[in-house]
Amino acid sequence: MTELMQNAWLGWRQFTDGGKVAAILLAALLYLYLSGFWKKHGELFLYTAIVTVFSIVPITAVLLMLYQTRFYDYEWIWSLVPMNVAAAWGMTEFLGSQWKELSLSRWRQGAPVTLLLLAALLLSGGLGQTGQERREEAEERQQVRQVLTQVWDLAGQEQEELCLWAPQEVLKYAREEVGDARLLYGRNMWEEALNAYSYDTYSQETKELYLWMENVKPTGEAVFGRGEKGDLVLRGADCVTAAAEAGVNCILLPESLKKRTVERLSEAFGGSVQQLEDYYLLIR
Repeated sequence: MTELMQNAWLGWRQFTDGGKVAAILLAALLYLYLSGFWKKHGELFLYTAIVTVFSIVPITAVLLMLYQTRFYDYEWIWSLVPMNVAAAWGMTEFLGSQWKELSLSRWRQGAPVTLLLLAALLLSGGLGQTGQERREEAEERQQVRQVLTQVWDLAGQEQEELCLWAPQEVLKYAREEVGDARLLYGRNMWEEALNAYSYDTYSQETKELYLWMENVKPTGEAVFGRGEKGDLVLRGADCVTAAAEAGVNCILLPESLKKRTVERLSEAFGGSVQQLEDYYLLIR
């Protein structure tokens, strides 16, 4: 329960960090209430106000998160709130009160208020990624697209069906870029919330392959502390052999690995190795 409360609070902070449209909504609701305009559509106002409060208060936000299941993050509970409708309603009523007549005095009063409101909307931003985050994601997608194009050109011609195992940053976009390829695991390996409606889980061996790929050292090993039970040591040769037995015929390895290590892994995989930008490609 404590974890859910913390997630709800952090979710609200992240939600408002991405933009201030929530503040516009609260201002619109407050104006509609104080001006009495809320009575025009009382049911809509009451529903919006109640669900908005429930989405902000951590205790009730937790209940909504439990209702929608862990498949969705905190931000999704705001899909229950008609934000755009309520905000537009409030702004329409507000501007309507400023433009009752088309007289010169009303123009002098209404025009600055309208421009000020438009500026507030523009400065509020969107509830989502920032411009910098979107640019970084676009660059990351482009880099992955180039890598996967090379993989497809080199391995796709030799294999009837491509089964790829690669680092997380590649697999995150692999399904979008190479739809015909089969992946050893998908995003639900590291985003466990995506398993909310699935009873199928990855085997312990596949999970260890993921851990090795994301934590492999230049020597080809990945070591994890296990306290009294000793350390868990995942060796590269064992991992690529297990991947081959699972049907993988194409592996992307990080460039941080030593060349001798890559050659040793290629022999264990039973294939050839190609040098790509930032990666080594093993083809079986």
